[in-house]
Amino acid sequence: MKEPAELLIELLGQPYNPRNVQALLQSFGVKRMPSPNSYFKDDIIWSVKTSIRIDIYRPPKINDLTGLNYTNQDEWIIGAVHFLAPGSDDRIKAPFSGKLPKGITMSSTPEQSIKAYGQPEMDEDCSWPGFSGRILAWRKSCVNIAIEYASSEIEKVMRSYTVCLIGCIGAWRVDNPEVFAP
Repeated sequence: MKEPAELLIELLGQPYNPRNVQALLQSFGVKRMPSPNSYFKDDIIWSVKTSIRIDIYRPPKINDLTGLNYTNQDEWIIGAVHFLAPGSDDRIKAPFSGKLPKGITMSSTPEQSIKAYGQPEMDEDCSWPGFSGRILAWRKSCVNIAIEYASSEIEKVMRSYTVCLIGCIGAWRVDNPEVFAP
C-alpha cells in the first residue's frame, strides 16, 4: 500500500482538488484543505499541520514553466509538493511525519537519500543569506526531486523534500537547467 506522500506526489500535473488532497492527508488529522484564492496565475496551498506546501498554477503559467500544454484556463494544476521541516519556513514547527518515497524520512541523511535514489544530477554545498547546507537533486522522467539539508553543528539536517514537474522549481531552472528546466 502506498504512503500518503506517494499518493500526493502522484497528483502532480493534475487539477488541484481540496477534497482529494484532504482525503490523502486525513490520517494526519487534516479535516480541510484551502481552496486557491490568488488573483495571480500561481498560488501556494499550505497544510501547516502536516508540514506540507503545494504549489499550484493556472495555464498558461504552468505551460511556460513545464513546456506542457494545459488548456482549461479555469483549473489550478499541481506543479510541486514540498514536505518540510523547521527551518524551511517560519510556519513550520515540526517535520513532515510520514514516510517519503523510497522509504526515506525527514530524518534521513544525505547518504541515505543517495542510496535510495542513486547518484544525483546535482550535489552542491551552498551558502547564501539564511541558509548554509547541501542540495541534492535528481531528474526523473517527468519530475524533479530536490532535497535540502541545512548544516548544523554536527550534521546535515533535512529541511525540505520537494517533488515538482520539470520546470516548476523557479530560479533553479535558470541556475541548473540540466536538472530543473523543461
